[in-house]
Amino acid sequence: MNTDEFTVNDEVETVQPKPEKKSASCSVTGNALFNCALTASVIVLYILHFTAPKAPVFMPKEIVGEPGSGETVFVNLDTINEKYELVTILTGDIQAEMARQEAIFANKEKTFERKYNQFQENVNAGILTQVQMEHSQRQLMQEYQQLEADKERVFNDLQLRQAMALTQIYDSLQAAVRRINIERNASFVITYQNQSPFLLLTDPAKDITDYVLFELNRSYKYKK
Repeated sequence: MNTDEFTVNDEVETVQPKPEKKSASCSVTGNALFNCALTASVIVLYILHFTAPKAPVFMPKEIVGEPGSGETVFVNLDTINEKYELVTILTGDIQAEMARQEAIFANKEKTFERKYNQFQENVNAGILTQVQMEHSQRQLMQEYQQLEADKERVFNDLQLRQAMALTQIYDSLQAAVRRINIERNASFVITYQNQSPFLLLTDPAKDITDYVLFELNRSYKYKK
């Protein structure tokens, strides 16, 4: 046997690991994603800048006329409602019409009640056939529905008239106060009523109710 075959070579070649090369495609992809994200962020900021609601800017109102004296005066609405002629005429007409309509519909309701009671008596007495009973029921129902519809329409009209009258009274009161305040130049004119829980005490020297009432009645008589 050849001894050379059993000789172990001590010089073992050391194999060094080769360094891995980074993929160029990965680097390019990463840069592209970063650039896309940056571009998207810029676009979003641009949109928000030009589309986001702007904070309101305070614009003071232009002062018209001379400032008031700082005085506060009062008008008693109870007195105006009691003694202003236009209030008496407008509300008096509406109240009279309301009372008249209430009497009319009270009579209509009594008439209907008599018809209904007679129908019940006929049913209990057995003098109506099934067809007659159904026909009477339909008639009574239609009559009742029509009565209620007419009643609602009439009183809705009266309420509308009352609201329009109150608006007319308030407008004339406001106009009279403005005319009176031309000379007095008070900063505040407040209305109150005797039973108002919000105003417990008023200074008689600041109460201009009599002046306003005189102006209201004087102007109303002049217009007539």
